[in-house]
Amino acid sequence: MTEPQSPLNTPEGEAQLLQDLLSAERAGARVAGDSLQHPCTPEQRQLLEQVRQGEIESCKLLLNCLQHLGLEPNKDTGAFYGKAMAIESLDERLPFIDKGQQWVIRKLREYLPGCQDPLLRSELERMLQIHEENSAASHA
Repeated sequence: MTEPQSPLNTPEGEAQLLQDLLSAERAGARVAGDSLQHPCTPEQRQLLEQVRQGEIESCKLLLNCLQHLGLEPNKDTGAFYGKAMAIESLDERLPFIDKGQQWVIRKLREYLPGCQDPLLRSELERMLQIHEENSAASHA
C-alpha cells in the first residue's frame, strides 16, 4: 500500500509552494536590508547581512526551480515584510525574522521527503541548509 501523496508534492502544490517561498524570500531579503539601515550592534549587523545574503541566494535557488519547471516566477513580496517592519525595535524584530526562517525550514522539511525531482531536491536542500544556519546564528 502506498502512502498518500502530500498536497505539496502535486504539480499544483509544488508550484504554489515555490511561488510562496519566493515571495517570502524577497520579503526576508528586504527586511534584512532595510533593517541594516537602522542603528545596530556589530553582532546584529553581521546576522542581518548573513540573513540578507541567504535570502538572496534562496531567491536564486527558487528561480532555478521555477525555470526548471517552466513556470513564470511571481513578482510578489510577501506580507512578512510589512509585519516585520512594523516592529520598530530591532531587538524585537530579530526574533520575528527568525520565526520567518523557521517557517521556511518547516515548509521545506514537509516538502522534501516526497520530492522526486533531483534538481528541485538539490536546490531546496541547499535552501534548507541556509535557513538552518541562519536560524542557528540568530540563537548564538
